[in-house]
Amino acid sequence: MKLKLQNVGIISNCDINIDGITIITGQNDSGKSTVGKVLYAIVRALNNDDKYFNESKLNFLQKKLDEILNLIIRINNANDNDSKIIDDLIKENISILTRRESNTEKIINSVNNIEKSIGKHSNEDIVKNILKIIDEIREREKIKINSFDFLNFELTEYFNLEFGNQISNNFLDQETSIEIETNIGSTTFIAKENKIFLEKQTLNFPYNDVIFIESPLFLDKGNKSYNFNSLRSKRNYLNNKLNQLPESKDIFSDNSNDMNLFNKMIQDVIGGDFIYNKNNEIVFHKNGKEFSLNNVATGLKTFGALQLLIANNNLDNDTLLIIDEPEVHLHPTWQVKYAEILVKLSKEFAIPMVLTSHSPYFIEAIEAFSIKHNFQNSVDFYFAQKYKEGLNSKIIDITNDLVTVLDSISEAYYNLQSIRDEL
Repeated sequence: MKLKLQNVGIISNCDINIDGITIITGQNDSGKSTVGKVLYAIVRALNNDDKYFNESKLNFLQKKLDEILNLIIRINNANDNDSKIIDDLIKENISILTRRESNTEKIINSVNNIEKSIGKHSNEDIVKNILKIIDEIREREKIKINSFDFLNFELTEYFNLEFGNQISNNFLDQETSIEIETNIGSTTFIAKENKIFLEKQTLNFPYNDVIFIESPLFLDKGNKSYNFNSLRSKRNYLNNKLNQLPESKDIFSDNSNDMNLFNKMIQDVIGGDFIYNKNNEIVFHKNGKEFSLNNVATGLKTFGALQLLIANNNLDNDTLLIIDEPEVHLHPTWQVKYAEILVKLSKEFAIPMVLTSHSPYFIEAIEAFSIKHNFQNSVDFYFAQKYKEGLNSKIIDITNDLVTVLDSISEAYYNLQSIRDEL
């Protein structure tokens, strides 16, 4: 798959492969994380969960019906006929009013009945307001999860969440566009006035899900109740995935032999397991003892997030894994071990990954282990290069020139060495 960006965030242009492992390095504020944010926003917006969508729609319809029923209850009746109309409507809808029964079909049936009856009421102002709400219900009820209206709304919400209403670079006078190419077609997007529009969508979008690990510091120990809107957050979505208890396996879903290999690799590094205790909370288990996440080092949580995603079968070849600067909380020795786990995970299970880093240890480890495990043809290295004025950057391919860039990001080491030589 190819991702092409033009004028997105600080990036003026970008044309990169995303198949096996894509690793992007560069200075701070050079756009390294922009690629991951774009991919997260697109994959999530185009793959919303039916369950949460339907819950959100039902909540909206229920709220609007409540508004109608509250207006009905407050009506001042001018005559006996008005009183009978209102009494009948309240009796017919009492179960929904008290929320004893509520589903989309029942709500729409109630709306239809209210529309037929309320038009006979003499209070024209109240009737007008009720009919206005009914029109809104009808308009929103028609929205489907795969409609362009819904997808464009979700794309804009996700991009604004990631880019803070600044999707385009104000210093660049060029159109903002995004294109995702596969061997069977392309999906294209444009931005206008901080809104994202889907121009064309391929019949088979390459990913069904995406997981973005921005920092293990946000790892929650127990499951929380998330709604449709709150799950747009990378942090909430990650925690929702991590806190899903492993499903029961059958002969078709059991890949425990393969996954146990990776779990063993992680165990050997951190000396324990991240598991769910009897209260279904995430804890660190070591030498027969359980430790709360509050008392666990952040470096351990870096491995723990990966361990839990593997345990709940949340990583597969339809899921894009994005990890932003995994080395931040890891000792150089653990950076190297983490890199090997990622390379083997991507190779054995065809899991696509986008990684950002400015650690020479981590980047060199990805390169070394990709060669060791004969996976180098599926690993691409890129550099986020800022222009001299520092107002924008471009992503360049450095797969065949990695040494030069490694020297660049090791500049601090060389500067220190020069100072030592002067002493």
